[in-house]
Amino acid sequence: MKKTWKTVVLTGVMSLALAIPAFAGSWQTDAAGYWYQNDDSTYPASCWKWIDGNNDGVAECYYFDERGYLLVSTITPDGCTVDANGAWVVNGIVQTQVAAQAPLTAPTQTPVSLQTGTSDSTSTVSMTDMVWLPANGERFHKINNCGNMNPEKARSVSAKEAYQNGYEPCTKCY
Repeated sequence: MKKTWKTVVLTGVMSLALAIPAFAGSWQTDAAGYWYQNDDSTYPASCWKWIDGNNDGVAECYYFDERGYLLVSTITPDGCTVDANGAWVVNGIVQTQVAAQAPLTAPTQTPVSLQTGTSDSTSTVSMTDMVWLPANGERFHKINNCGNMNPEKARSVSAKEAYQNGYEPCTKCY
């Protein structure tokens, strides 16, 4: 009888544990478009937000207008490009980051980080960071003397400008 009582209590505890709802935001839609509803029923507006909508552990960055609707297939107010799904793209490549690290960026700010390097490493590049471009090459650098780069011929630009001109992050620096 004692074993049965423990089984009943354990079953009750397990049932309650499974009944606790999982709180997470969700995509919503209406005639005007898509928006993202946070778990507290608020929604992002006039800002960027990293969202792992399919729970694969990888977040994409989306821009929401002043009414909270997702911008798609356009240039955002801060000059970034978003694709048909609304995801931030650089040179046609959707920018991602590990979802566990996905912060909400400040309103009207360019996305602050993107995945660089190998699939098992993530580094942060702020669009407002100043980076170094070599006299020739396709990679930008954190420091003006990385590798064989000649510091006298390197020039400093914003990371955003470097991306817009087709440069990618140096795998040694980032």
